[in-house]
Amino acid sequence: MAMGSLDWREYVVSEEGVLGGRPVVRGTVIAADEVLDAIAGGLDVDGVVARFPQLTREAVLAVVQFGLARHYAATRHHMRGRPSDAPGPG
Repeated sequence: MAMGSLDWREYVVSEEGVLGGRPVVRGTVIAADEVLDAIAGGLDVDGVVARFPQLTREAVLAVVQFGLARHYAATRHHMRGRPSDAPGPG
């Protein structure tokens, strides 16, 4: 499956009764941050699936998309109000 055809919203959900509303992989109690931490720690997609056998490769890739979207949104929010002559994108 091409990554472009994934929509992380189909895989990552927040429900108040599950882990206090933290984003989790749908149908599990695996926090998205646990998956992202595993990747940041050096695991590839297959390594994450081996660590969390409930997850599919597509679910792991969707969590990566979620992490990128969250980072982008936070960065865009942080960059608002910067002087137009400030270095960097924006």
